[in-house]
Amino acid sequence: MSLYIHHDGQDHEFTVTADTGALRNAPLLAPAGSDARISLHQLLAIYGAIHTQPLTERTPT
Repeated sequence: MSLYIHHDGQDHEFTVTADTGALRNAPLLAPAGSDARISLHQLLAIYGAIHTQPLTERTPT
């Protein structure tokens, strides 16, 4: 499963990993093409919004 953030005019993809963080066993996310890990909580705190698909593919409502 992938989650996306929109930052600096670009969509950034994060893959949900099977790894969990120390905080309430939250899933860890890996930026596309990287071995780095960030918790779901950290990603939300930094960027404020997480999407289930890239903004460029979203259908306006």
